[in-house]
Amino acid sequence: MKKLMVMMVAVCAVMAAQMASADEAADVRFGGGHFDGWDREVTAKSAGLGGALVTLSSGEVQMFDFTAAPLLAEVVIEAEEPQGTITNGGVIRLSVPAAWACRFNGDAVVIVASNAAAKVGVPYYCDEGRTLAIPVIEDFVDGDVLSVAGLQLSSLRLVQPGSGALELDFDGDGERDAYDIYALGVRASWPGGFFDGWDGEMLALSAELTPPVRGTVIRLQ
Repeated sequence: MKKLMVMMVAVCAVMAAQMASADEAADVRFGGGHFDGWDREVTAKSAGLGGALVTLSSGEVQMFDFTAAPLLAEVVIEAEEPQGTITNGGVIRLSVPAAWACRFNGDAVVIVASNAAAKVGVPYYCDEGRTLAIPVIEDFVDGDVLSVAGLQLSSLRLVQPGSGALELDFDGDGERDAYDIYALGVRASWPGGFFDGWDGEMLALSAELTPPVRGTVIRLQ
């Protein structure tokens, strides 16, 4: 009996040691699902997949009538990890959505600010007003931020109802490197024909068409 109890104690000790070892191996850095501690404890900032990490944000979703010429919300370019892609002599290009036939108002005064404002020159419009070009006069480093205020859209009448996003080329290669994380939208404010928003936005139910009253007019003298 005593020998059996000793064996049981030994087995329990081995199991306890194995459980302790398993607890040590269950590091929170190995995660995958919701509430497993991965998103809260380990990833303090966005994890990139290699390459430069630069974001564009206007801070809010914006919706405009197609008859408007709206001022856009301030957009912020955050160079979290530019990795030598935004350098002296380069040009940052901020453009309207590629699928939209509108442009920026070339008379609108643009103001650049934030901690990287001294690293850029005077902005100018190009590509027939579809792009705001910002010349770079000093290399960007990790954590640099540039805000752009005063942009105004024009010619929204040429844009089909729908959504899009501002586009950013920060390395000067002519290709879009980032999109605004908040959308722009255009809506039609009155009904009419195909692609103007009537069928998708305004006519929830069929409208009854009442035929005109017909009859014969007799004039008596």
